[in-house]
This record gives sequence, C-alpha cells and structure tokens, in this order.
Amino acid sequence: MTRPDFPLPKGFLWQYEWIQWLQAHSNPWLDSIAKGLSLLGNEQFYLLAIPIVFWSVHRKLGLRLGYIFLFGMWLNSWLKVLIGIVRPIGIPGIQSAKVASATGYSMPSGHAQGTMTFWMLLSSLLKRRIALWIGMILVLLVGWSRIVLGLHWPLDVMVGWGIGLLVASLGWALGGWWTYRQFSFSSRAYLAVVLPLLMLALHTTPTGKEYAVFLLSLGLGALFEEHFLHTEIEDGWWRRIFSSVIGIAGLIAIQWGMKRWGSTEEVLLVRDAAIGLFATVVAPWLFLKCGLYRREGSHPHHAGK
Repeated sequence: MTRPDFPLPKGFLWQYEWIQWLQAHSNPWLDSIAKGLSLLGNEQFYLLAIPIVFWSVHRKLGLRLGYIFLFGMWLNSWLKVLIGIVRPIGIPGIQSAKVASATGYSMPSGHAQGTMTFWMLLSSLLKRRIALWIGMILVLLVGWSRIVLGLHWPLDVMVGWGIGLLVASLGWALGGWWTYRQFSFSSRAYLAVVLPLLMLALHTTPTGKEYAVFLLSLGLGALFEEHFLHTEIEDGWWRRIFSSVIGIAGLIAIQWGMKRWGSTEEVLLVRDAAIGLFATVVAPWLFLKCGLYRREGSHPHHAGK
C-alpha cells in the first residue's frame, strides 16, 4: 500500500488507503463474489423482490415496502447531486471494476442504502429474527463489494447504511401511523398525486423523475385496484407461488417490449409507469381471473382445495 503522490481532498486519505488495503487482499475469485453480491443492490433485484412481497406475502405491507423504498432511493439520488462527490473510479492506485450500476455521483451509496432499507423493512414485515440476521449479513457484504470493487469510497457506504436505516425506521413507523388513522379514499388519492409531483419539482434529473413516476403509478394503481377490483390474496401456498410467477413474467414482458422503443428518457418513464400500473392493477386482475385471488369479503377457498 503506497501513499498517493497527488493531492486528495481532506478526509479522503484514509478512504484511499482502506480501498487499497482491501484490494491488496483480494483475488479474482473474491472479485467474482463481490460482483455477484453487488447485483443484489441493483434495481433489477428490487423490481422482482418488492412485487413478490406485494403479490404473494401481504398486499398492504408490500405496498408500504414499495413506497418507502422508492422514496428512499429518490432521496438517495437527490442527495448524490446535492453533495456532488465523485467516485474513486480512475483514481491512480485504485482498480475499479466495470459495472453497469457505477454511474453518477458517489455519496451516499445507493447499494448500501437500498439493501439496508429493504432488509430492515422486510424483517419488520416478516417479524422473524432470522430475516433480520440474513439481511444484516447481506447489507455488510454488499457494502464491502462496492468498496473492494473500487466503485465507492468507504464513507459513501457508511452514510448509505445510516440513511437506509433512518428511512426504514421512520418510514415503517409513519406507515403504521398512516394505516391506523385510516384516511379517506379522497385524501389518499390527493396525496398519491401530490407527493410524486413535489418530488418531480424538487429533483428533475432522469433518475429522480423515474422514481417519482414509479411512486405516482404505484399509488394511483393501488387506489384504482381498491376502488374497482377489491381483490386480496387467496389461501394456499401454491396460489401465492403462481401469482409471483405470472407477475414476474408480466414484468419481464414489459421491459422486453419497451426495449424495442429505445432507451430515451421518455421511454423509460413510460416503462416505469407501465410497471407500476401492472404490478398494482393489471396483475391482481389477472390473478383474480385465474382463481389465484378472491374478492375482498368473499368466502375463501380451503387451502389445498
């Protein structure tokens, strides 16, 4: 490990040396593991994991999970632009892997914040200590992967963990309070539109717009489903599995179909809106037609029937 022969901003020398130390003790096998772990923090993972919770585990809590997570990632994107710290990519003495997710500014780490938020929320939803322990191990490993791959400064990861924990804790508490108050349908519809519009006004980068559109379509879709469909998860584990399989196939079809239109900002926003509406309205309607869901209040089928 060598000290740099070029100036580093105050507070970055120890981070530079930390990255060098980790990379000095790495090897191709560990690098492959790090790249695999880093995938757990990509949006593709959450794009599958959160809908599965919503479709097959618990509808209301799954929706709360999606809302808190998406708002947290919008906050992460806004903070990155506000703070404006560049990644360690290209710094002499640091080897940075070529990973598609390594774009934009560095602080706070979206992977670190996202994994902390998701697993804290999931453990709160499942109320299982094992889920918390598994989640914390994955949080640490994903954070390690971002540093050892030379994609983030150590402080990026630490701050990301802190913000992720704060977002998860406050978001879950606020969500519980919101559910307890049972606001009227019109009030919820108003906030489902106003909050994303405020987010659009405050953060106008392409990434900020995507998260805001996701939230808008998610909120409106959930309200539309509640008002017109009134579905709920049917009993039976096999129905829950088939719901997720059909839903994931739909998400893949949307993404595959939208790729044919290109990757302009407008196309991506349409794709995000389509995914949000499919997850909250179209998929539950399909599940209802397939006998995987039932109308709220209807007589449930016996499990295994």
